[in-house]
Amino acid sequence: MLIYSFKCKDCGYETKLPLGSSDLDQILTDTNLDYADYHLFLCKKEAKFVHADIHDKEFDGRCPSDCSELIAADVPPLKCPRCNQANLATEQTNPMDNQYDTQ
Repeated sequence: MLIYSFKCKDCGYETKLPLGSSDLDQILTDTNLDYADYHLFLCKKEAKFVHADIHDKEFDGRCPSDCSELIAADVPPLKCPRCNQANLATEQTNPMDNQYDTQ
């Protein structure tokens, strides 16, 4: 899983979202209830990015806060969800990189 930070240089929209699967060695099976695969979506009604586990039984393709339909977004997205300008900076970090760093 990677952490994506999105920041618009025009309107100031900013968010951080975990995206991807929780473990590279993990696979989806009928008995593996801990498997998660977070994808990026756009909520047009609230003009924001939303992440959702597509394997969650309760995921229905709708925004959790306003129940509007979500639109799948590319990673990294090219445009800001709020102002629709192509001035969106994307930063990707891997929280597991420093897992064993003792300094």
